[in-house]
Formats: sequence, C-alpha cells, structure tokens
Amino acid sequence: MPNDDIQQSYADATGFVVDRSANPPKVLGQAFLVSKSRAVTCASVVFNYVEAPWAIEVQFPHPDIVLGTKSIALHNDFDRRSARAWYLSQTGAYGEQLVQSNDMASLVLDAQLSEMQPEQLAELNRALTLPFQREGVETSGSLAGADLLQLIVSILQSGRSGLLTLFDGRNIPVARILLGPGKILKVYYRGIVGELAFFELAYRCPGTGYAFQSSSDFNWGEVRDIIAPTDALIDEAARRNSEMPQMFAYLGGVDSRYQQRVETFDLNNLNEEVRWLGERLYLEIDGYLTADKLSERLFVDTYTALLCLREFINQGLVSMINRATPFHCSGTLGAPLVSHTDFEVHAWDPVQSFYLDPLSGRPTWMQGNFFGVANALQPKNMLHTIAMPPLTSGALILKDYKLIGVHGGPQVLKPGQPLPPVKCYQMMWMGALLDMTTKKLRSAEEAQGLSTASYRALKASADSEVTALPEKLEKLICPNCYTTNTLVGPCFNCGTMLSAPEPEPEPEGKFARTKVGKQVLQLQKKYNLSNKQMALAGCAIVALPLVMMMGMCSPQAAAPPSVVEQAPVHKASEETVKTAVELAGFSGTAIPGYWFTDTADKTTPLKSFGMESEQSNNKALFVIMDDMSAVNNLRALVVKPLYSDDVLPPSAFEDKPVLQISLLGTERLGTWVDNYPLKSDPAHVVKIVTSSFPSPVAGKSVLVISRALDRAMAYDPHATEFLVDQMEVALKNRAAKIAETTPGIIVEGGTHDTSGQSAAPPGNNATGTSTAVEEKVATEDELDKYCDVVSDAVEKKLKLPEDAEALVAKKKFKKLKSSMTIGIDNGGEVKKLDYTQAAEMESMNGALQKAINACSPFENAPKTKEGIFQMVVKFDGEHIKTVRP
Repeated sequence: MPNDDIQQSYADATGFVVDRSANPPKVLGQAFLVSKSRAVTCASVVFNYVEAPWAIEVQFPHPDIVLGTKSIALHNDFDRRSARAWYLSQTGAYGEQLVQSNDMASLVLDAQLSEMQPEQLAELNRALTLPFQREGVETSGSLAGADLLQLIVSILQSGRSGLLTLFDGRNIPVARILLGPGKILKVYYRGIVGELAFFELAYRCPGTGYAFQSSSDFNWGEVRDIIAPTDALIDEAARRNSEMPQMFAYLGGVDSRYQQRVETFDLNNLNEEVRWLGERLYLEIDGYLTADKLSERLFVDTYTALLCLREFINQGLVSMINRATPFHCSGTLGAPLVSHTDFEVHAWDPVQSFYLDPLSGRPTWMQGNFFGVANALQPKNMLHTIAMPPLTSGALILKDYKLIGVHGGPQVLKPGQPLPPVKCYQMMWMGALLDMTTKKLRSAEEAQGLSTASYRALKASADSEVTALPEKLEKLICPNCYTTNTLVGPCFNCGTMLSAPEPEPEPEGKFARTKVGKQVLQLQKKYNLSNKQMALAGCAIVALPLVMMMGMCSPQAAAPPSVVEQAPVHKASEETVKTAVELAGFSGTAIPGYWFTDTADKTTPLKSFGMESEQSNNKALFVIMDDMSAVNNLRALVVKPLYSDDVLPPSAFEDKPVLQISLLGTERLGTWVDNYPLKSDPAHVVKIVTSSFPSPVAGKSVLVISRALDRAMAYDPHATEFLVDQMEVALKNRAAKIAETTPGIIVEGGTHDTSGQSAAPPGNNATGTSTAVEEKVATEDELDKYCDVVSDAVEKKLKLPEDAEALVAKKKFKKLKSSMTIGIDNGGEVKKLDYTQAAEMESMNGALQKAINACSPFENAPKTKEGIFQMVVKFDGEHIKTVRP
C-alpha cells in the first residue's frame, strides 16, 4: 500500500463521470486527469455523448470540484455501432456493463457548466430512450411513486398473472415483479431479490413507467418464490415505510457516516433479527458510506440495514464521524497523472488498481497480476486479473504504483477463443492515448461549434502540456507474439530480442545529385516509396500530357447522355405541415427516414396530413376529428378503417379492448391492430393499425390509419407508435403553450386574463388586494360524494350486450362482475382507464369501457392538487358502484 500522500494525490485527480441530463443524475464511470484540462476515461462510458458533451460533468469529490465537458474524443478503433447496439438491448440487470476493445476516450474539461437547452435536452433524451417492446403487453403507462402499491394491488385484485416491469425515464428496466393469481411470486430490484427486494422497491419507488405482460420469457434463474402471504407482505412494507423517517432521524439523517470503535465483537450479542447481517455491515462501516447507501452495498432493504446499524449504536460498536464529510474539500484539483509506458511489463507481474468507491467516494486499492495482450493484432488491449466492481470503468491500473493503463471491464471472449485459466479483465495501455492527439480534439471542437474564446484559451493550455512526440517511430513487429514495439531490444510483451531493420541503400548516380533529383528523393523519403514506385509515377507524369494532346487533336465523339439517379424529393405544402404542428402537436421537421405528404383532398372536409417512410415501410394518415370520438369511441372506427376503400371488415371481429399505450408527449395512444381482407382478393389480408390520441386543441382528436407502404415487404405495426412517440411535442411543453394562450388558465405565479396578459399572483397586486380567485381544491367528503355522481352517470350510459341481458334475467351475475380504475382530470376528461377485474364475459368488458368513455367529460368534476382524481368503477351484474381506491 502506498503512503497517504500518493493515495491523496491520486484521489484528488480522480472523479466520477456523471450524466447530469438524467433525472436523477447518473454515475457512468470514472476519469482521471492527464493535464490541467484533459481527463481520460473509457469510450464505453461516454460514447453516447460525443455530440452532446454538455450533458457530461466530472465530479471530483475529494477537492469538491465539478467540471463540465467541452468535447469528447474516442479512440479511432472503438466500435460505436456495436456499442450502440448493446445500449439499445440492455436489460437493466445489476452490473450489466459494456466492454469493448480500444476502450479509451479523452475529455476536454471546462471550468463552467454550460446551460442545458430544452431543445438539446429533449433531443438527447430521445436518442437515449430505449425502444419500448410492446409484444405481449396488456397495459402500460406512467407511474408516480405513490401509485406503485396501488398498481400492484389492482392487478392482484383482477386475478391476472404475469410480469410487471418498471422503467426509468429512458425506458431502461429498473425492477421486475412476477405476479400470480392474487399473489406476489418473485421480485427483483437492483441486485436484491425476494421479500427484501419488495420492501426496498416499495420504499424507493424508482420507476416512472410500467408495463404488464400476461406472458413473458424473462429468465428468473434461481430466484426463489416469495413465501410470505401477499397481504402480510404489503402491510409490512407500509409499516416499514412509515417508520423510516424516525429511524433516519435517530441515526443523524440520510447522509450520516459512521466509523468502527472496536476491532472485534460477538455476533451473538446482537438482536436475532439482524444477526445474520451484522458481520457484513460492520465491514462496510468506514466513515465514507452514508446511511442511505447501505442497502445498495449490502443488497438488503434500507429498513433492515438501518435496524442493524441502530443495534451497533446502542451497543457502542460504532460512532458517527465528527466531521460533516470525510473529504478535505480544498477546492484545488490534484496534479495531472503521468503515464509510465517506458518500462517492461511481463506476464504475471504484480499490478494494482486504484479507484473511488462508486457509492461512497472512498479511495480504494486492489491487487492482481498482469496477464498479457488480449489480441495480438491490437497489442494495446491488455488483460489483468483484478476483480473490480461495476461503475469503475476508467479506473487506474498501475505497476509499482505507476500509471500504465485504464480499466475497462470483464474480458469478452470471442467465439472459439479458449477460456483463460483465471478470470481476466480488460485494460487499455496508456500508450493508446497517443492515438488521440490534440489535432483530433480540435476537429471535434470545430465540428461541434465550440470554438469560443474561453475554449481556445483552455485548448491552448492543454496543447502546451502534451509531450512532444518524435516525427517518426520505428515499428518493430515481434515475430513471436506479433506485438508492435518502438524500441530495439527485448519485446516488452514476451522478451524476444528484436534487431533494427537494415537501412535502405541510398540511390547513386548524377541525377541524385541534381536539384530535381534531390526533390524527388525528398518526396520518396516523405511518402516511403520504393524506387520502382517512383519510376512508375514518373512514367505516368510523362505519358499524361501526351495522351491529353492526342485527345485534343482527334475528332470529338458525341458524349453519351449522363444518367444520374437522384433521390426523390418529397415536399409537402405549408398548410399540411401547419396542420401537423398546430392540430396534432407534431414537430415541423419529420424524423429521419420519414416525410410529410398532402392528404387534404382525400379527407375533405376534415383536415389531415400524411407521413410516409420507405425505410420503415410505413404509410400513415392523420385525420383531425372535430370532436373526441376518435379517443372515446375508437372501437367504432376499427370495424372498417376510414379512407381504406380497398379492404373489407375482418371475417371474425373480436370484441377485445383497445390497447392503451402511454407515449412521451401524449397522454394516451389508443391502438388497434387487425388483418383486413382485400376487396379485390379476400383470400389475402392487409395489416392496418388504427390509433388515436387527443389533439392539443381542446375538443379535437387525431385519428391515425397506417399500413405498409409496400405490401410486398414486411410491415411492423409498432412503427406507427414509434412515429407518434418521436414526432409528438412533450406534454409539458404543450400544456405550457396552451396556458400562455388560453384565457383564464391558472399557471404558476398567477393567472391569465382574457387579454392574454399574465396577471399578478393573487394578493400581490399594486393595491394589495386579491385580483384572482384561487381555484378551490375538493375536500375528502366532496370526493366521496362525487363517486356517487360517477356511478349514476355510468349506469345511465351502460348498455348491456344481449348475452349479458340474458344472464341478468336469470339472476346469474357471476360472469358479469368487473371493475375498472379510471382517472379524470380537473376538466372531467378520462385520462386513465385500466382493468382491475376483467369480466368472464368478454363482451361485458367492452360495454363497461364504452359507457365510461361516453360520459367523458364528466360534469362538475372535482379539482385535486394532483390534477387527476382516481376511482374504481365496479359492476356487480345489476348496479354500478364507484369507490375511491
């Protein structure tokens, strides 16, 4: 172990690479300084942000400094395409990590964090959001933290079985729950499984979206089933959540840190409830790890970790550190680290790793061995045996505590490659940094338009610190291991003696001594050309003028007409684009691969526009409806889609519910996919997608009819969902725009009067009197009473199918019982509609849903703080009853 000064100097020059555009900010890996304005990390950590370096910040916890990023340069041979493919296919499993060859990147740092523009942030989030896999999904939507337990209970009450997956804001899975009929079977969250995973999930509530699949091929491995009864499990989770604030208060808060007071203690003296955790927890108490991060380190729920920590305090085994933070917070960055690639490293030489603990920032050392070159054709990709944890990509690899490489991750074996005798990990030799010169960084700067005065000053400082390189390095290929060497002598990898190549003999003769001959020799030496190549070039230079003169003297032949195949230009009218922007809330620029088309003549008098793509083989027609019929009664429009005269209704029209999908930028996208026989040839069918979503203009809706552009090619019906998701403006931006232009809409800080001018907040006008009446929020009693209003309204609209009426006449209600969770906004519009209990008779489910949609908007809807009032509408076979969940 090195002395404290060396450790502190390494710690002061090492930081966390953080995506500050994520909510909450996300640690991606680690980086270390190689100059005052440059840091080195892994390309696998930052490859997604090359065009958006402003989203990356580097946090140095020991000096307490945060720096922004001006530009990012990846190693020339890093495969961004396969890295992107890995990113889009990730499953969210704990420790899932991208590992590739040539894994090195250089960051140019900035003392100031650039402001994140909303347009840039939206574009980055769109690029980093995973495609939503909708196969087998029965229901999905957005999820607020407090709704998680309610969602689980509603699915259990419906008697459905399947997989419930929670997603973060970029559609990356964060947790999974396997549900059986009325029972929670398995839970997985952040490496925790079983009951403890459920308790932690109920406490953290990490997901912002969810999807429920009745059937899934998710591999649970050896995760055992939960033993505890479901009711008891939910009650216990609620109890633990209620006690958590008092426990944190007793321990000193979520950021409290503790240190050990004794070297050994008897586990038998601990409470039996936490005895099994005592030894593991005591080893992690180091003065750095906060109380809130204990669960993530120990793979238990927070309540259990705090219970054990409280036991340690009561027995005097630990004490809180007497400082607010263990970091010195000097505000001064450490000295840049020097690369040592001038000495030999042989197989099985001892090496060390240094990194900051990803959870606590504690300086950490690990020991191991150098294992050799990972690939003889790429000798700077090397292997070591240090088993480092996740989120340490970009950490230092050292020999004799001198920097030689950058840690990447576990070794990825190619097909047919034999397993090594020990577990190996990849690293990049620090010499690879020479492949990313300041010239490349300057090109990246110009490409991204970052050449400001302050950036040029910082760049000049970085350039001045780069070690001068010789104009030319000899490349000596080892005949034994094929490693590239730059020095005569023993190969740095295997030790084979290498000799210098014989110098090429200088040309002799009078021509070599002439002025022209000397210039030719200079060109030959500059471009490393042989004498034969120079002779051929000379012949070409002499022959070219002769050929040109012959061509000028000979009669000219008529040139054949040039045929240049140009890509078709798709240009829609301004009116079409205006319709898409104002009435559908779309962006005025089509996403790559798509183009707008004029369709108004086809749908007159209704306004419309089209979007097509050869790449996605998709042809979509967007029709602006003058009412909400497309949203409230989509099933009536799918028996035979509008403006599809070449098809017939399906031969067997199933009475299935419309799939409701939540998309970024829209409240709900109702979707129906079906096969329709061709009118000209009923033996062949065409797949057509019929969808709908609310227009940003109140009282209007958008009907979407999409199908394959080329019927002979494969067609993915999910292409339309992706198109709407990418083109739609974010819901918050839309709401803000409506609030600014609509009289009487209450916004943050005041109201808008009928002239569109923003008025002062209530009570803050010039005279000190209130100028606007604050909108009253409904009381609990008023909400309970409104449930009866909803019951009466739905019961009036409910029309039972014929088969259901027959059962009612016979007083047989069992197959008719059903319930749905609905949510209405302050204007009475239905914003949420999910089954909590499906009726055995399928036709009954559609009838109940149709009745609820027919009531929208509900009159005199109560106002709530959340803007959504949720209720459960139950049908017992005779009457409708509405209750609050």
